[in-house]
Amino acid sequence: MRFVIAWAGAALVTAAGVGGAQRPAPDAAGTVLGARRLAKGASVKIFNPAGSVRLIGWARDSLLVRGAVASDDRFYLAGTENGVKLGVEDRAGAENPDACELVVYLPAGAQVSVKTASARIAAYDVSGWFYSVSGAIDVSGTASSLDVESMTGAVTIGAESPWVRARTGQGSLRISGRPQDVDASTISGLLDVTSDAILRAQFTSVTGDIRYAGALAPGAVFDFSSHSGVVTLVLPRDVSATLALSSVNGTIENGFVSTHPAALERRSERVTLGHGEASVTVRTFKGAIRLRPRR
Repeated sequence: MRFVIAWAGAALVTAAGVGGAQRPAPDAAGTVLGARRLAKGASVKIFNPAGSVRLIGWARDSLLVRGAVASDDRFYLAGTENGVKLGVEDRAGAENPDACELVVYLPAGAQVSVKTASARIAAYDVSGWFYSVSGAIDVSGTASSLDVESMTGAVTIGAESPWVRARTGQGSLRISGRPQDVDASTISGLLDVTSDAILRAQFTSVTGDIRYAGALAPGAVFDFSSHSGVVTLVLPRDVSATLALSSVNGTIENGFVSTHPAALERRSERVTLGHGEASVTVRTFKGAIRLRPRR
């Protein structure tokens, strides 16, 4: 029976694909490791120490796992239609886990919890929590919520989601797509944001630079803070926002030369652009603050 279910799932992937212009193409490589019925709102826990994990949400009430697992490792899949746990158990005590490749198709409404050591994570139309110690994480498509973190790996988020939380240590953090409420921070990695859809955001770094290049919607609220990283805002020339800029030891560079500060203090500047409809606060300790018009 398990063989029949797995074969049927593989046939569905090969014949029907995953649909959508931006959706990743079906991955025919690798052995069918497991398949089962899964409810749309089910929870899925995934663990793979090394290699890669690729997740693709689809419009089916089933879970299908393909991949390549080393002969001395064990793949496991257990649970019910309301929640499953799957992954790879590496050799006990192994300092360098074998690289295992997993491709997981699951209902688009499922909530995942994915954890790896060095394995890369890529997800499309999948919501939930994604964590890696050193692996890169790339999330796109549509999600109900995203919580993404990598200590040293790069994080890229190009999804549409009402809520996004993202963290990196040394790795870069890049956010595009159409998130609405964003809480993002790095320690020393670059934080680069290019989105016109954000309505509320908090961006933080310690030594990493922060760069925001996007529009500011009327009523949007943004907060930027860094200890010694440079904060650069590249805004449209017709932007409508009120900006409160302050730095203890850093410099403030205002590239909107045609504007005049409403109030000016030492290392502090308040700028009104257009009708001042959005609210932006930028604070640094040593880092420079650069306000520039988009070319």
